[in-house]
Amino acid sequence: MVKFLGFARCDVNQAMFFQREGNSFIIVLVHVDDCTIMAMSQPLIIRFKIQITDLGELHWILGIEVHRIHEE
Repeated sequence: MVKFLGFARCDVNQAMFFQREGNSFIIVLVHVDDCTIMAMSQPLIIRFKIQITDLGELHWILGIEVHRIHEE
């Protein structure tokens, strides 16, 4: 199970991520450059969107690890 931003990746569907905190539950489905977000409440969705706004440099894409060579 892969963890990212506190989410676990579904073992059956590699494009589905979920997070459970107490009684709250959020599911994110990813397809290419599109996300479908489902949650128990609107504040969970808003918090998730804030978290993913800027994740910094690319480290993984399509299961491939990316290493960037920084040249001056």
